Amino acid sequence: MLSPGLTPTRLDASRTAGIVTVPVLPVSRLRTLTTLLALLRLGSRLAFGRMRGTLGGEQAGIMVRGTFEHLGGLWLKAGQLLSLRVDLFPKPFCQQLALLQNRSYAFPTPVARQIVELELGGRIEDYFDEFGAEPFAVASIGQVYRARLRQEQIYVAVKIQKPFSNELFARDLVLIRWLVRVLRFFRFRTHMRWDLGFNELSEVMKEELNYYYEASALRRMRKALRGHRIYVPRLFKRYSTRRVLVTEFIHAVLMSDYIKVADDDPDRLEVWLRENNVKPRKVARRLIQSMYRQLFENNLFHGDLHPGNIVLLRNSRVALIDFGSTSFTEREYLQKFVMFVRALATRNYAKAADLSMLLTASLPNNLDVDQVKEDLVRALRSWATRTLVSQLPYHEKSMDNVTIEIVRILVGCRCTMEWGWLRIHRALTTLDTSLVYLYRDVNYTRMLQSYFEHAERRRLRAMVKTTLPLQVLGSYDTQLRIQERLNEYTLFQSTLVRRHAQVFRGSMSKISAVARAIVQLLSALITLTGVIGAVVFVDQHVRLEVVDWMGPQISGWLRGMPTLDFSVWIVLVVAYVYFFATLVKLRRRLRFRDAGVHEKVAAV
Repeated sequence: MLSPGLTPTRLDASRTAGIVTVPVLPVSRLRTLTTLLALLRLGSRLAFGRMRGTLGGEQAGIMVRGTFEHLGGLWLKAGQLLSLRVDLFPKPFCQQLALLQNRSYAFPTPVARQIVELELGGRIEDYFDEFGAEPFAVASIGQVYRARLRQEQIYVAVKIQKPFSNELFARDLVLIRWLVRVLRFFRFRTHMRWDLGFNELSEVMKEELNYYYEASALRRMRKALRGHRIYVPRLFKRYSTRRVLVTEFIHAVLMSDYIKVADDDPDRLEVWLRENNVKPRKVARRLIQSMYRQLFENNLFHGDLHPGNIVLLRNSRVALIDFGSTSFTEREYLQKFVMFVRALATRNYAKAADLSMLLTASLPNNLDVDQVKEDLVRALRSWATRTLVSQLPYHEKSMDNVTIEIVRILVGCRCTMEWGWLRIHRALTTLDTSLVYLYRDVNYTRMLQSYFEHAERRRLRAMVKTTLPLQVLGSYDTQLRIQERLNEYTLFQSTLVRRHAQVFRGSMSKISAVARAIVQLLSALITLTGVIGAVVFVDQHVRLEVVDWMGPQISGWLRGMPTLDFSVWIVLVVAYVYFFATLVKLRRRLRFRDAGVHEKVAAV
């Protein structure tokens, strides 16, 4: 449990709008029809605005957000996933969709109590001697109450899933699957990779509808973040089920309240900071360093660190809550991303540019790699220069800024980003909302350098704990460094070879396609020439009057051909057969070579 000495004094932030409660109704049978009509109306408004030239990214985002909020259910999650696609949509559009997480409605408390009693198999009074009359937090699929466990005599946060969520999500998912199939059939913007987005949404639905996933993530994060000096609330597994999650309630100050008071009454905030020995820059450094450790060392990170999920404690300590969006990254992709960030820290921008191209989901066949690399290096150097100027606004120096610039360059070449990149980008971007209030003049280049220095020390400390003598330890450390560099080089080169092979395959496919088209055209011309020659031969030597059937113009043209001896015709037929057979062999060879290229690239 959290030490009482870390509990800060209150910092109440005035709130202009309370939580709105609405009745809970079963899923309507007309849900699919009404959803389709709402989407058609949205599509017509977007198309009309685009034709008039009055629709910007922010206005489009507001329209889509309003429709998705009205539809609710899985559409809120679909909107949040779309907000990650900074590689496909304008940043203002994505920022509007990101606001979907804050626009949800509560369901009545009596219904929530019934769900708890049904899940736990007893009356509320059997488990809690206090239970909040109203929820203190609401999300798209559930809401949270403050309660007190009767047996443990501990205040807890009780998260309860909204009724009919399974039915609503399942029906919406069927409609979204159908829409994806329609988009694929008409080949609408295939580079957006609709299938992968649908699979991602399906996984989100599965995890959101089962609180056991969040309980598992909370236990793992509690263990991992203990070494970061960041507190994670305790899980009460005994009272947690698929639809109910019970965790320790932390009496502290949300970062969202800190931001509200900073805007409304900065003098009162200064008093609170002194009372609780909270140093904003220290808190910011702790959050940044922890996020890097979560990403690069633990490979388990909080994917939604908006201000409502960050809790401020005394002595610049921090707690994190709500682990429903905990993520990890595929191992090889993570290694490339670590190499990319390390290249930024060491100002090796040429290497960072190469790695950023390797982090994409695909590269177009006609990509001018040298030009793209030059543009990327220029953008990275410009960002690094901005990080040294403390007077510049935070957003011009943030990691989000350089990420968006990289994405803008790559998307301009029709590259798309991996979902792994987008999840990491979301984690860093949501954290920026708090960092801009805690550490406006942060230098991310130095922050990255500091992280890698501390990471190296942690690695050495872990080695010192072994029983090896110091001499052997030094030799072992050198071997590890060499092995690490070799692993990096091997990974980099093998991935680069695969990407070059993909581009080579695309180029060869284009060349083969052109060659096949030329050969097919020649085959058609040779076939037509043979037919004409046969008709002329029959007219000159067999006298069947075949030419007369073709009309006066064509027959006149054919009879204008020079009359040839029979021996000349034999030579022409032999030459024709030889030429035609050569074309047939060439067509076969092209097909075989194209298949061979694809097999070799697949093997790479």
